[in-house]
Parts: sequence; structure tokens; C-alpha cells
Amino acid sequence: MKATTHPIIYAYVLATALLTAACKEEKKPEQTDDTIPVKVISSAALTQAQAVETSGLLGSENEARLSFKIGGIIKDILVKEGDKVRKGQLLATLNTTEIAAQMGQAEENFLKAQRDARRVQNLYRDSVATKEQLENTQTALVLAEKQLDIVKFNLSQTRIFSTADGVVMQKLQNAGEQVQGGTPILHISSTSSSDWVVKCGLTDKDWARLKGGEKAEINFDAYSQTFTGHIKTLAQVSDPVSGLYQAEITLDKPAAKLASGLFAKVHIYPKEKTSMVSVPVDALIEGENDSAFVFVAEGNRAQKKRVKIAFLDGDKAFILAGIDAGARVIREGSAYLAEGSAIKVVQ
Repeated sequence: MKATTHPIIYAYVLATALLTAACKEEKKPEQTDDTIPVKVISSAALTQAQAVETSGLLGSENEARLSFKIGGIIKDILVKEGDKVRKGQLLATLNTTEIAAQMGQAEENFLKAQRDARRVQNLYRDSVATKEQLENTQTALVLAEKQLDIVKFNLSQTRIFSTADGVVMQKLQNAGEQVQGGTPILHISSTSSSDWVVKCGLTDKDWARLKGGEKAEINFDAYSQTFTGHIKTLAQVSDPVSGLYQAEITLDKPAAKLASGLFAKVHIYPKEKTSMVSVPVDALIEGENDSAFVFVAEGNRAQKKRVKIAFLDGDKAFILAGIDAGARVIREGSAYLAEGSAIKVVQ
């Protein structure tokens, strides 16, 4: 007798098999959004003059290191460092004993030459002296007169007078010292407001960008305000020691109280301007020297661009090359980006 299987058993087995198969099916992973949210800003085109930055010291255009023309022993120095002086004021004298003796000798030689010339002239008129003798005495007279003029001039140079209203910056010698002609004795600086200049050094690259007369901004540590000025002189030869080219910048409206030697920070603005692109500083990444990178939004992807930086000014970076005006520069979220990253622009 054959065994029979109840239909309920078959139904149970089938349901169990279907349930087991369903459990074995792997769950599909949930879909995730891998785009990176960023904020962008359009780069702005502008024509800008890159400032030349340098530093220097305040001084007077009318400065002088005064000396005696001839050598000798200093008799008196009538001022000391820090003294205010007037133009034409007597500052120092030299002992004139030796030069006075030379003066007397030159006068006697001149008088003798005059007598000889008159005597030979009378003899020549009487046909006793020759024309050559007459000409020789005339030449000797002229030479004696010139020698007298030289000694008179040297005697006048045994005194030093102030060349301007100003102040004694340095007293370099003392009374009683033996000095050679031309040895600096006193350093005088004018205090006239029109004579103040900032003397600063320029590299050859910066010097080539300037023509003279450019506007400048000057900041002194002693004052909180910014002074304006312009280049008055631009050296045509470099300093043999530093290799820098000196520029003198005159102040348009000097402060009421200035002193020689004040340290100044200077920004000079060349007349020739350059086409550049402006972007926020925080958009720059991986900066080194005058180059850096920025990310630019192109469609829904981030593209990494190398840019050349002209200079930074506050929160702005001025770019010479690498991106065009109007480029959509990513300024927030760039730290999470790589070349070709998918992005989503948010506000």
C-alpha cells in the first residue's frame, strides 16, 4: 500500500524554501551623495600698479660734512653735537700762524715782481733792456699775483661757516688736533621742512620699474599717520657695497617735528600699470614664493589651476597669470577637493 503525502506538508515545505531564499538575498547598498559642497566667487579683472616696497631713513637733502681746505691745527670748535645753527654762523677755526706767514711771503714776492717789472719797462723804453727781458718780468708779475690770490683764498678757508639753518649732527674732530685738508670736522644737516627726504635702496628689478617722480606712501614708526611724497632723485649707478640703487623721496606735507634718522617704510607706485585678476586670499592653496594653486568650478567638477601671484593686499590676491577674469574660483571647501572632484555650489 503506497504512502501518500498530505498537500499541507507540500505547502509548508514550499513556503519555507521561499523564505530561506529571500533571506539569502543580499541587501543593496544605500545610495550616497559624494559631491562636495563649495562656495565660489567670480574673479575680477582690473588694471593695477604693483607697489614697490622698501624701507629707508629720513635725512636732509641739504647735508654737509664741513672741513678745512688746508691742513693745520684746529684752534677752536665753537659748537657741539645737537646745537642748532644759522646759515653763515662761524663754527670752527684753524690756527693761522703758518698760513699768515705764507701770506706775508706772497705779498713781498708780489711787490718785488712789481718793482722788477717797472724797472725793466723803463730800461726797455731807453733801449737798454730787451723785449724778452720785459716779457719775462711781466710774466713773473702775473705769477706772483696769482700766488698771492691762492694764499688769500687758503687763508679764508681757515674758518668753517654753516651752509644752512640746521643742526650739528656730529662733531668729528676736537680743538688742538692736527688735520689734513678735506678731513670732515662737523656734520651739519638742514632742518628746513622742504629739505626732508627719505633715502632708500632699490633692487635692480624694482629700479627698472621706476622712471622718477612716482608717488609714494611713507610710514614712520614714530607716527601713526601715512605721509605722501614722490621720488625726487633716482640713482643711475648702484652702491658698490650694497648693490642697491638709492632713491630720494621728498615728503609732500612733512610733520611739524621730524628728526634725521627716523626709520620709514615706503610704498612706491609705478606709473605703468599691469592687467591682473583679483581673487580672495583664502582661495589660494599650496603657496610657494610667487606661485600658488586655486580650484576653479567648471561645470560640476573642480579643476586645479596654478597661478602666478603679483602681490597680496589685505584680503585680496592679485594674479598675473593662470586664470582669466570671470573664472568661478572656489573660496570655501577647497581643502576637501582634489583634481576633478565632483562639487555642488551652495550659497
